[in-house]
Amino acid sequence: MARLNQLLRELTREMERLSQRNAMLERRLQSITGALRGTLRARLDPPSGSGRSGRGAGRRGAPRKFSDAQARQLRREYEAGATSGRLARKYRAALPTILGTLRRAGTALRRGRPPKK
Repeated sequence: MARLNQLLRELTREMERLSQRNAMLERRLQSITGALRGTLRARLDPPSGSGRSGRGAGRRGAPRKFSDAQARQLRREYEAGATSGRLARKYRAALPTILGTLRRAGTALRRGRPPKK
């Protein structure tokens, strides 16, 4: 009976050691997959469509300031005669942002200064 109790104690200790080892390995695996998630985002998480995490494949840099609907509105205003500088002030955006958005919307940009009235 004493031998059986001793075997049970050893078995219990071995199970606890394996449980602790398993917990340590799980933590390591989580840290590795967390690090990989940032580098392999395109393969692990398909784009959701909008927002910072939903950038299209191949798109780099900061997220777009204007949505496609807003870009179409900017194009309508620009083609109606508004200058890019005026649009930049109205929408509180940098001039290169406005020009890039207009190009993305398919606008043929005017060159030079507007004629004086």
